[in-house]
Order: sequence, then C-alpha cells, then structure tokens
Amino acid sequence: MKYAVFTFDGYGLPIAWQLQKEGKDVLVAQVEDQRDVLSELEKNAKPEDKASKARRLSQYDGMLEKQPVDKVIEKLRKAKDPSEWFAFFDLNHLFKFSEEVSKLGVHGNFPTVGDYCYEIDRELAKDFVNENYPMMRVADKHRFNKASEAKAFLSKSDDFWVLKGLEEDARTVVPDVDDLELANGQILDALAQDPDEYESAGFILELLIPGALELTPGIVFYDGEPVHTYMCIENKPLGAGNVGPMTDCAQDLVFATDMENKINKIAFPPIVHEMAKQHKGAFYWDASIYADPRTGKLYFGEFCANRPGYNSVYTEISLAASASKYFEGIARGKSPLPENSVAASVRLFNFHQSPEGGVQGGSTVAFRPRIENELWLNDVRKAQRRLCSVGYKPDIGVITGSGNSVTEAAKRAYRNVDEFSFEGAYYRPLFDFTSREYKTSIANRLDYGLQRGLYKIGFGIG
Repeated sequence: MKYAVFTFDGYGLPIAWQLQKEGKDVLVAQVEDQRDVLSELEKNAKPEDKASKARRLSQYDGMLEKQPVDKVIEKLRKAKDPSEWFAFFDLNHLFKFSEEVSKLGVHGNFPTVGDYCYEIDRELAKDFVNENYPMMRVADKHRFNKASEAKAFLSKSDDFWVLKGLEEDARTVVPDVDDLELANGQILDALAQDPDEYESAGFILELLIPGALELTPGIVFYDGEPVHTYMCIENKPLGAGNVGPMTDCAQDLVFATDMENKINKIAFPPIVHEMAKQHKGAFYWDASIYADPRTGKLYFGEFCANRPGYNSVYTEISLAASASKYFEGIARGKSPLPENSVAASVRLFNFHQSPEGGVQGGSTVAFRPRIENELWLNDVRKAQRRLCSVGYKPDIGVITGSGNSVTEAAKRAYRNVDEFSFEGAYYRPLFDFTSREYKTSIANRLDYGLQRGLYKIGFGIG
C-alpha cells in the first residue's frame, strides 16, 4: 500500500517518516494557510504570525519531501489504482481536504466538519452525550464569551471549576489547589494572560470532579464495521505525580480491549456505530471518562472525534510492530493490535527559550539507530547532515516501547530514552508508570478499571 499523509501542525510527520523507513511510497501534503483548517466557530482566531508559520513549515525539512496539498490531491486523482493508496489525515481540522479526497476511491480516514465540531464545541459534545450516552453523566457547565462574565459567575459560586476554551489551541486549566479563591485565581489569570485564545470562540467552565480518575477508551471502524477497541490511560500534566500545567499527553499506556467489555458499551453506544456507518474508510472515536472514586459515577470529558489521539496512535503503532502493519490491518478490517500485550509512551520536551521568546531551535537531536522504530520526532528538521530542533513547539518527540507487562513495556520505552540525546530534554520518569503513591497514577487507574469490571487484561502488571 502507498500512503498520502496530510498535516498542518505536523502530528502525522513522524508516521510518514516511519512509513518511509519501512520502504513505503509516501506523499506528504502540508497545509500552508491556517485559514484552511479553521471552522466557522473559529473565524475570529488570531492569525498565524510569519515567524511561527516558517518554523511550522520547516518541520521535517531534509527528512521528508513535502508538497502543497493541491498537488498531492491531484496525484491521488490521477492514480491508476486508487485502492493502492491510504490517505491519512492526522487531525480532524483537515476536513476541507478529507471530504474532497474521500471521493477519489482511496483507502483512508476522512474526518468531516461535523466530526471536528464535536471536538471543539464543548457544549455540542455534552448535549450529544446527554442525549445518547445513557451510562455516562455530564458535569454541570456554563458558557461564556468574555472573561468579565466568568469573573462575575465565579464570585458567586461555592464550587470548583475547570476552564476549557472552544478555540482549538486554548489550553485547559484544571485548578490544582484546594483553596477556592486561589483556584478561581488560576482560571482568571489564564483568561487574562491569553484573552484571544479564550474569547475568540468562547469558553466554558465545567464543574470539577474532585479526585476524578480519567480513562480513555477508543474504537476504530472501517467502512462502518468495528475493527478494534483499545484503552488509553494517559498522564496529561507536565510534572511527575500529575502536577504542573496540562500537556496534550506526557505519558500513556495503551492496550487492546475486547469489544464486549463493559467500558466499550459505556463509551460507544449505538449512536457511535450509526455514525461510523455514515463514514467511508477508517472512523476513529474515543471518549475520555472521569470516574468519581467516591461514588463510582462516570462523567464525560471530551471526544477525539474521528481522528486518532496523540500520543496514543504512536503507542498503538508500537503495539502493531510497524506503521504499515497498523494501517493495512485496519484497511483489511483486521485488528492490528495483539491481545495480550501493552505499550507505553513518554513525551520529551524542550524548554530552552530563544532570545526572541518562544522555544529555542537549532539544538542537536541524536539517537542510536536501534531505537528508530520507537521514535516519533515532532519539532525536528535536518540541516547540514544533522537533525536539530525547529523551535515551533516544545515537543521534541515521543518514545515508545511494548511488552508483555506494564513494567516491561515501560522499561523498554525508557531504555530507548537512554539512547536518545537532546541536551536538557525534560520528560516524566519511569516511576510514573509503576507508582501507586498518588491517587491518579496510571497504575491506580488501571487497577480501578479492573476492580470495577470495566475491562479485562491478558498481560501482566509487574
């Protein structure tokens, strides 16, 4: 199978790189104009500045041949045998292009603008869950357009709240203090620091569930038929012990689940299967679930609506043993994930600051060839025969490992980290995979799901 990888931010570039190293024909379509990935809800988003755009477009220079999207689509249109091709859209904000490519007879995943809205419009998603997810609750929420409105609301509330912006890049703020005044101060400070991110599309305040344990089940369909289900348990905060600011994903643990497991009945009710039948090709869906350990009640968090999660898709590919086996298995309607194995990932960060502000670029990225198949570089390009950071974002990349137990998978991932070099790289420690010393640890959440009968596992813990 041949591959066309479409991207704006670069999440799919590590996958394209892996496919290329596997000897596959790969076309990379890179979206140049930010306006091409914005929905109507985001029409007031802050425009991308020239310097940031230049850094974004330089990702994987010298490593992959990147082309404008229209040229790649034209090549697919002229393909002698479209069924030889798999078009991978790394995020659902690429709906403008995926809807066009879906008509060309190629394999792939094809997110729509409707899918994208389930992810960015938090109110739409919660209303959808209220109507269609009988075994999941929706925490109380309130929508605002201005920081002043939120300030007035918080001044009259005795509850703790989570801040979630509707604009794609707006960060989620989960107060990490037990003092109500200080917690509200964290939310108001975020609104004051980044007003464009929150007020351009609006934001919500969602009731905070104290001590909530997050589990994220996922499912993949192909041409409307379920292919496989999996569980992702991720650490989102930056610091060890789940402290510090939120990231996309600092670590995760991923394993295949049985479709008949209770967690999959909860997370993927009939409406999800109906939606999958309305989509050609691969249809990705996950739903983060927050369990209240005091009551056992399950609350909805958010969707990855018809797009893979990150790091989880890299971790899934680690389980599948190669990127091509992963995609070709899905296209055949066969699960690429082994039943009795588990994989782990850890994200590495670059916190060096450039004199102009932002992330420092130009620092050397090096590694032993042995770990290439478990390495998912993000902020990187090739210059003068060496790999170096770009300075577009603080994510250097993700390193994965798999095994027959949680400990084995995590230790393999960290042995790979030992053979990777980036001066001053920050990453969460191995401890965070095996520890039970804090309530929200991966090990404690894995145990919680097992004790509640949400899923079963065929691999070891230690």
